[in-house]
Amino acid sequence: MSRKVFSLPARCGRLGPLLLALALGACGHEEEGAAPAAPQVEKDSIRFAADSPQLQVLRSAAAEAVTASQVQVPARLAWDDTRTSYLRAPMAGQVAQLVAAPGQAVRAGQTLAWITSPEFGQLQAEGARGQAELRQAQHELTRVRELHEAGIASGRELDEAEATFAASRAEHARSSTLARALGNGGRIDQRLPLRSPVDGVLVERNISPGMSVSAESERPLAVVSDPGHLWLLLDLPEHLAAQVHAGLQVAIDDGAGQALHVPLQHVADYVDSETRVVHARAEVDNAARRFKAGQYLRATLSLPLAQGVAVPVAGVLLIDNRQVVFVDEGKGRYRRQPVVGEDIGGGRAWVREGLQAGQRVVVDGGLLLQQLLDQPQAAPHGSAQASP
Repeated sequence: MSRKVFSLPARCGRLGPLLLALALGACGHEEEGAAPAAPQVEKDSIRFAADSPQLQVLRSAAAEAVTASQVQVPARLAWDDTRTSYLRAPMAGQVAQLVAAPGQAVRAGQTLAWITSPEFGQLQAEGARGQAELRQAQHELTRVRELHEAGIASGRELDEAEATFAASRAEHARSSTLARALGNGGRIDQRLPLRSPVDGVLVERNISPGMSVSAESERPLAVVSDPGHLWLLLDLPEHLAAQVHAGLQVAIDDGAGQALHVPLQHVADYVDSETRVVHARAEVDNAARRFKAGQYLRATLSLPLAQGVAVPVAGVLLIDNRQVVFVDEGKGRYRRQPVVGEDIGGGRAWVREGLQAGQRVVVDGGLLLQQLLDQPQAAPHGSAQASP
């Protein structure tokens, strides 16, 4: 959880209206002819008279026991890589024909488009030439073997014929296997098919007839995936790395105003060196097609907390590099109390030391109380001055 910087200057803007209210209250009492009693300051405590105008600007809230904090992190939806194929051109060429349209269900091996590729035509030609050379090498090996058995051809000539046949067979296997893998390898027509290797839906198509394509293009020509299953990718702040683990529940808005809860399936074991975040992943059932790949969301993680209480974040002040709260003890008495707290989001701070559930904390007017503690106090007759 990110630590909240409870800075005094950030709340100084509230002091103006408070002092104005106090001044107006004082003027009202002067008009009535009865000045309110000055607040009594004793070390870290302040006591106000029942008719003190300062009480009108002080507001407190009760500390609540909490067991978990809700932390929001940025997230985005993406295709499930285990069900997705990003198709690129294996060779340079030009799109000749589009066969499948976006949104169409396709089967593994189905042709999505045809590409005219001279490089593929050369590969087809090499396959045909290799087949002819293989037949010739086989005939030559048969002839030399017969001559060797008749005592006419030497052993060296037989070895050379066997080596030539083995080389021709290997080259033919290489070119024919590659041609078959790319498709349409039995003919020499330069037509290279772009085929889907998986079952799914053609969810993206980035080609048009006549478009030039190459193997170096970073953007896929087409994407086949299962839109019924998406990945939820989260970017976790570095300081949350030790608290987030696989199996932790994460909530997102399902688009209908309801929270969809899914478990984290994977949390990376490293921190991204550039963004300083930890990548995490969950799987989202998108059978109803409410979500779209590439959609950005706010995901909420429910992180368990150890012993502590939650208070409004405005109640925790940073004074002289110490976190403090002002506890409302009732009957106009307020006490400054050191605490250890962290921001847990939603306008709340988690105080793990210094407070108990049910205690009331000043959330409006804390700076006024701090100012009264900082000011030298006039000593009453017959007594010592209260220390600030």
